[in-house]
Amino acid sequence: MTADEKSYWRNPAVSATAVEADLFLVEPEGQDVYYLDAVTSGIWRLLETPLPRDAILRIYSEAFPEVAAEEITRDVAAAFEDMIARGLVVIAPETRPPGSGKSDP
Repeated sequence: MTADEKSYWRNPAVSATAVEADLFLVEPEGQDVYYLDAVTSGIWRLLETPLPRDAILRIYSEAFPEVAAEEITRDVAAAFEDMIARGLVVIAPETRPPGSGKSDP
């Protein structure tokens, strides 16, 4: 599986708090608080269920057709990488259909 095929989701240990229109995340180990801007809060909301990076880029491109694809790719990639580096977003556990993997009984 390549990096592009991996699915990501919210780190389940991170808590989110909405204050009016703003969204803040608290990382439990260091108790650091992170403010999410429009791009990162959108990624956070999308990752309620696991998604690969390509799907996130596609969703942003469809939502903002007037914005150049290069700009969307740059902004989303930077925000995504920052969220991964801070441990807010993690690789989702693999899910395999029944009968397709070695972990089947």
